[in-house]
Amino acid sequence: MGFIMDITNQELLEISLKIESEGKRFYSEMADTVTDPKVKDFFWLMAREEALHEKQFKRLIESKSHQRNGWEDDPGLRAFIDKEFQTDIFPPTQEVINQLPTIGGIEKALDFAMDAERIVGEFFRLLHNSCNDIEIKTLLTVLEKSESEHLERVKAFKVRFLNESN
Repeated sequence: MGFIMDITNQELLEISLKIESEGKRFYSEMADTVTDPKVKDFFWLMAREEALHEKQFKRLIESKSHQRNGWEDDPGLRAFIDKEFQTDIFPPTQEVINQLPTIGGIEKALDFAMDAERIVGEFFRLLHNSCNDIEIKTLLTVLEKSESEHLERVKAFKVRFLNESN
């Protein structure tokens, strides 16, 4: 099949830890930086939630680390991982912080957050589609749903924020 490498449970663990720590870092650094109390609270909430989901995923994968789960040779998943996870999912916070004093800066931060939540949701969806372990599949459904709720929450917050700023 050419050069595609197997997707290992270890690689997926590393990706999910990367998602968790980057998300937490992004949201908490944003919370530390913004002055608007509503925006600050929103970012803190998101930072706390980021940590929750990936912990569940990590525990489950670790408990099944020696079995094949169906995603090992999924070319669509491999392509997605190679495209989306070679670089940081969330942008370097400093880049965003420099633009924060403007309304556009917070709007841009929320846009970045939406992109990241979308990518992570898609990751869990692709994993779910190729997985053949019912317990992992169930958790992936929950994770995908929660990422999609994150996305909706950021969208709704952005709309509210822009309306209040005008």
